Amino acid sequence: MTRPIGLIVADHETLELARRLAVGGRHVLYYMLGSAPRHHLAPNIEAASTLADLGFDCDIVLSFVDDTTAFRELLIGTPDRLGLGAEMNPGAILVDFGVRPPRETQALLGITGTRGVAILDAALIGTTPSDLGRGTPTILVGGYIDSVDLVTPVLERLGRVDRTGALGSAHTAAALMGYMEAAHRVAHDEAQAVGRALGLSNELLARVLDTDARHSAPNIVNLANRTRLALKIAQDRGISAEIIDFTGARLAEHASRT
Repeated sequence: MTRPIGLIVADHETLELARRLAVGGRHVLYYMLGSAPRHHLAPNIEAASTLADLGFDCDIVLSFVDDTTAFRELLIGTPDRLGLGAEMNPGAILVDFGVRPPRETQALLGITGTRGVAILDAALIGTTPSDLGRGTPTILVGGYIDSVDLVTPVLERLGRVDRTGALGSAHTAAALMGYMEAAHRVAHDEAQAVGRALGLSNELLARVLDTDARHSAPNIVNLANRTRLALKIAQDRGISAEIIDFTGARLAEHASRT
């Protein structure tokens, strides 16, 4: 019997991923942090009462938790409860879709790896969880190749899998892609402001500047998170990050106005 796919989410929007994972009758067992589960999604999508249920029943668990403190407690536990890393079966794989520095993920693998539980880092590129029906996104995945091979059939339910290399490489690549898109957004807004100051109409600016529809309505929160991660990675490596810092500040300013 095929074991269920585990899913950990922090909001109802991300829970929409369960529908995609459950295509073809595959059983999905999900756990939602901090809020009540949503019932009646589908007969083969079930809410787990505790994280221990996921650890016991699932060989592959996808986690969409951006908050690093919450993710660390989820994985290694607190004084009140065991962590998921101690509850998953040896040979199980946790795929981390959060936004965090590679060193954090590598340190957590050092803990779970002693029990034979693997961690991969991953990033959903080109869409948001609630918009998966619109096109085919890319799933960046980093980590040990044998573990990536095992989870690829599951991740291909969400999009096209692109292997990025060692653990931490997927989060790094996504952070840099987010920074590039954020920089484009900042430049776009600056160009619009200059154009309006020079008397150019909104219609003309839209025709000239909005040639790439992908940048017309970016997910500001995702861009801000990945830009901050890009800055953190650069600082950790002693790389000059003044431009990234500037972009992040302008992006935060833009987010506060929307």
